[in-house]
Amino acid sequence: MRRSSALAVFAGALSLTVLASGCTAGGSGDNTAAQESGKAELVLGMEADLPGWDPAKLLPGSVAWAAQAVYDTILTCDEKGGISAGLAEEWEFSDNNTKLTLQIRDGVEFSDGTALDAAAVKATLDYEFTSPGGQSFFAGVTAEAPDENTVVITTPQPKPFLTSYLCLGTGVVASPTYLASGDLDSEPVGSGPYTYDLANSTPGAEYVFTKNPDNWNADAYPYEKLVLKVLADTTARVNALKTGQISGAVLPPSTLAELQSAGTASIPQQGTWSGLLINDRDGKIVPALGNADVRRAINMVFDKAAIAEKLYQGQAEPTSQIFRAGSDAWIDGLEDPYPYDLTAAKELMEEAGYADGFDMELPYIANFGLDSAMPVVIDGLKELNINVTQVTLAGQTALLDLLSGKYPVIFWPLGNHGDSRITIDGAIVPTAIWNTSHVSDPTVDELWNTILTTQGDESKAAQQELNQYVIDQAWFSPWVYVSTFFMFDDSKVGIDKSSDPNQLAPLLSDFK
Repeated sequence: MRRSSALAVFAGALSLTVLASGCTAGGSGDNTAAQESGKAELVLGMEADLPGWDPAKLLPGSVAWAAQAVYDTILTCDEKGGISAGLAEEWEFSDNNTKLTLQIRDGVEFSDGTALDAAAVKATLDYEFTSPGGQSFFAGVTAEAPDENTVVITTPQPKPFLTSYLCLGTGVVASPTYLASGDLDSEPVGSGPYTYDLANSTPGAEYVFTKNPDNWNADAYPYEKLVLKVLADTTARVNALKTGQISGAVLPPSTLAELQSAGTASIPQQGTWSGLLINDRDGKIVPALGNADVRRAINMVFDKAAIAEKLYQGQAEPTSQIFRAGSDAWIDGLEDPYPYDLTAAKELMEEAGYADGFDMELPYIANFGLDSAMPVVIDGLKELNINVTQVTLAGQTALLDLLSGKYPVIFWPLGNHGDSRITIDGAIVPTAIWNTSHVSDPTVDELWNTILTTQGDESKAAQQELNQYVIDQAWFSPWVYVSTFFMFDDSKVGIDKSSDPNQLAPLLSDFK
């Protein structure tokens, strides 16, 4: 599966805590003190240990801070899918969005003093494209370096959102000599804003970095020293933040009230939406689900406002769209077409010929923050005489079982990416990993073809039309956007927002 979509969803789900108590929304605080004080050291708490330094094995979220420190990316993305320069100063699609030409900036060097040129970028891309995690998405994709500043990437089919992947793990550039060494887990060789201080680090517990003043974008990273502490336990991160051992960390909503009462500031991040994926859209498993009115009725039995307030303790925002607000597919000002209305929902079921309901299985994976929400799903569907048998999935094959296509409906917190084309590619089109039944639809196919072969306003219009079509067909039953929080000491750290395209953790460049 694709590292930047499926793993981002998993990282977001791991951050969710549905049972929050007594929490109120927090603001970003007054960052004046942090901005006027010295920038000697930034100390952050990570939710997990590093998977190593191998560019093909990097993870999103707070763990990505280490990679952001030592590696540059080819391009840079923001939280709404906007693309800006990275190692590539210019980029252009051609040949029906099957060719991407990149102009690599001059004068960049790796931490070992060797030149970072087009050949080095090609070497990393070749490594990424042929890695186990990249073979599915990048099958048939090639990179060439016709001169020392130009890289040309060619794809078998149009892939206009390739630029967004070049902001993430795929866009990381490491030294070709380092990649060829086979020793990728001890000391990375990149060109990033920091260099790894192995001598003063304790792998598995604490990672120390010193600023690289020669980095092309050094002014965006004001701290002379970066320390990342591995604090997998939520309580440990809370205590470390309260006692000043760290200046910030990503934390679930359940910690918000305690930390705000201690004077800690917060930045909310909405990287996931929670609700149902109605994947059996052609009714092959459960014939009733092939009827759009049945899917619409399912949408109308869930009181989104009450779910946001009671289940998520106010740390969620009701939504009728699966796309991130502000992304190209987002429809601004859309009125919820399926407001909570049990009477209307039951009438739809009757008109569709399913007043007596039906039986279906619903998969469940424990310990992903879903425990308290599953009864809400089951009770809501029971209002329509839909009898749910909960199937518990466990072990190493749990995710594969979830995605197997055996289940007509899935309840899962899914990522809503800054680039909405990634969401479409991952959840809607027939080849999408989260379209587990691989249902095809001529309207979706036509709009997706337009999206793949255009850019700019034409692509945006097609994405919004596809969004509206999916809403009309009720392929999903979205409840809320779920918030996690970056909590921080605003006397030490200045930060106004999280620019992370996955909205799992702020980027290092966000810290001022």
